[in-house]
Amino acid sequence: MKTQRKLSKLPKGVKVNPDLDKYRDVILFPEKVKKANHILKTVGLPKI
Repeated sequence: MKTQRKLSKLPKGVKVNPDLDKYRDVILFPEKVKKANHILKTVGLPKI
């Protein structure tokens, strides 16, 4: 993730708090992720 911070362009004056790294591998809403994956598998993405 540290390399992504360097590669991505953030607006001037914006800093990423390194304490947020503890949430990198944590799924905060597993029910919503499961439901979204089910919808994507059954219905698919909308045609634009």
